[in-house]
Amino acid sequence: MQELSTLVEETGDKIAEDYQFAFLELLAQLNFPDTDNPIPLKLWVAIAQAFADASGYRIGLQAVVVEPIDGEPTSYRAVGHREVASVEPTLFVQPAEE
Repeated sequence: MQELSTLVEETGDKIAEDYQFAFLELLAQLNFPDTDNPIPLKLWVAIAQAFADASGYRIGLQAVVVEPIDGEPTSYRAVGHREVASVEPTLFVQPAEE
C-alpha cells in the first residue's frame, strides 16, 4: 500500500510540474507580468478551462495570502493560499454507469 501511495504522490507531483511549465510558457507568450495591464480573473479561468479540457484534470486557481514585512514597506511574505476558482474538464467527461 505504501508503494502505491508513493507512486500516486510522485505521479501527481510530475503532472503538476508539467502543467506549471506549460503555464509559464503561456505566460511568457502573453508578456506576463505586465503590471500596467494585469490579467483579469475571467481570463485566468478561461486559460485554466483550456488546460482542464486538454488534460482531463480538475484545475484549481489559488491566490497567495500575504502580509507586510515589518520595516520593509514594499515587501510582503506569503502566509497562506486560498482557492479563488476551480474548473472541471468539459470535454472528456464520461457519464457514470448505473
